[in-house]
Amino acid sequence: MTGSRVLLGDSHNFGRRVSLKKGRVVKPRAVLWEWLLLAAESPLRRLLDAVAERDGWGSEAFDFLPTLRFFPAASRGRSRSEVGGEVQRLELEPLGRVSPTMRRALAVVVGRSLALWSWLGVSDLHWENLVLGLDAQRKIVFGPLDIEMILSELSLPTETKLLPDADPEYAVICQHAAGVRRALPYLGKPVEVVDLLTMAAQYRATLALLERHAGAIAKVFASLKGLKDTPIRVCLRGTEEYVRGSSEPLWPPLLEAEVEQLARGDIPYFFRLYGRPGIYYYANRELTKLGRLPLRGDVPKLERLLPVSRSLRSATRARLRDDGLFTLLGAFDHPSFSGRHAKGELTVTFGARSLGVRLPGGEELRSGRDLSAFVSSVYLPCRCGEVRGVFVPAVTRCRASARGV
Repeated sequence: MTGSRVLLGDSHNFGRRVSLKKGRVVKPRAVLWEWLLLAAESPLRRLLDAVAERDGWGSEAFDFLPTLRFFPAASRGRSRSEVGGEVQRLELEPLGRVSPTMRRALAVVVGRSLALWSWLGVSDLHWENLVLGLDAQRKIVFGPLDIEMILSELSLPTETKLLPDADPEYAVICQHAAGVRRALPYLGKPVEVVDLLTMAAQYRATLALLERHAGAIAKVFASLKGLKDTPIRVCLRGTEEYVRGSSEPLWPPLLEAEVEQLARGDIPYFFRLYGRPGIYYYANRELTKLGRLPLRGDVPKLERLLPVSRSLRSATRARLRDDGLFTLLGAFDHPSFSGRHAKGELTVTFGARSLGVRLPGGEELRSGRDLSAFVSSVYLPCRCGEVRGVFVPAVTRCRASARGV
């Protein structure tokens, strides 16, 4: 604590840390991406409201996003893409005891969230980064407070970290950290089949809505003055791994730029810039000089970014639409589910070894029911991340595992 300021999170970039002061969250980094998604006055939020109204969804279709006031460095003559900004501290009420109607509304929100963040290429949506509660109008709010990774070309919703990735090396960590677990205390373990179908239907419908208006959404990004200057964070390792590295060797070995940042007491911070190759880091205390990892050799490889100049079109969109739907179903699947179930024009058949989906319009899709190669189950015997508060507690340890999360 410094005066009336409460320090939060890890130290990055020469001792800078997020802090809480006088009802505002002070972020010593660019806040453009958060402003774009979490400020009511942002052009993207206005566009989402307009296209939802135009397509018959109602202008409140994306009201599940947190709505915050931003007080960026622009007030001091700098832009939101530069380092430093302040954000209103979010105030919500816990959901409390939910009725079947509210539970169904939450299922709608979860389905739309999975689609929106996957389509926009937003990741790092682990459960500690998400809030869940009711706003002053008693509407459900479910979304992130930090957005530093965006425009990645994602092919499955697991890449957002909302659903748990099946990577065998990190499967347990991914299961515990999956952001959608914030909703499980209210949706249930397992969820009701009708709620799962609601999520699936909203996932597909939201992806379709975003695709219909991809050109307009791309123009919003193209119009941003900070598009090519705002850092898009790149996480080479998790904080836990860096902490562990102080007492044991890591594999792959630490890079020189990681060692340099750790030596000054920081958790290493890396980023990329839209339209420029390479992985960057800040090389001086004033954050005016950039270092860059080598472009060739044994260095991390970056995933592709969505092409703003081509209306955010991507070859991965088809996989996100079809394989992503089965990934969602697989994450929430449960042995007790069987037979054919319908929700509106969407029908899902839970067979002994297969999943069948009949889409609006009559198209039929089929997959094996064991999807463990693509996604892990969101159901765990522990409840470490399934808290009923608006925010996740500062420190939570899993009682069912020796590993803390």
